[in-house]
Amino acid sequence: MEGFVQAIEGTAINQWVLGSQWAWPIMEILHFMGLSLLLGSLLVIDLRMAGFFRKIDVGATHKMLPWVFVGFGINMVTGILFVMGDPARYTANIGFWWKMGLVIVAGLNALWFWWKINPVMKTWEPHADTPALAKVIAWVSLGSWFGVLLLGRLIPYIGTG
Repeated sequence: MEGFVQAIEGTAINQWVLGSQWAWPIMEILHFMGLSLLLGSLLVIDLRMAGFFRKIDVGATHKMLPWVFVGFGINMVTGILFVMGDPARYTANIGFWWKMGLVIVAGLNALWFWWKINPVMKTWEPHADTPALAKVIAWVSLGSWFGVLLLGRLIPYIGTG
């Protein structure tokens, strides 16, 4: 990690993030907005897949997926800029690494959904209960993304633990 940190420190992006009075606060705002889009949309989608809100057509909730991707994209860009701005802080932080681990879990879970659930969703009754596998995927998604949220918020406080 030392080589990674040294390679980033002093770069134009690193200097811009640390040298600008407004870069970091604006990135924090954008990161929060991205997370709100991502989690807000996933909350509706996943809770419906978990069997709640049966008055909502299960297929209709997936029209919110573009907002999930927009939110994730905003967070990926701002997250990379945070790391580029202060690489030593992030690479040494156990909370950051746990957060990244949960992002990977969430991504693998999304792939699981795409391969196993998405192809058969069109055959489901719009307001019926969902299969057990859909519920498992929904709860893994909710758990991993809320873990990402909590760990991200704790990064300033956890340290190198």
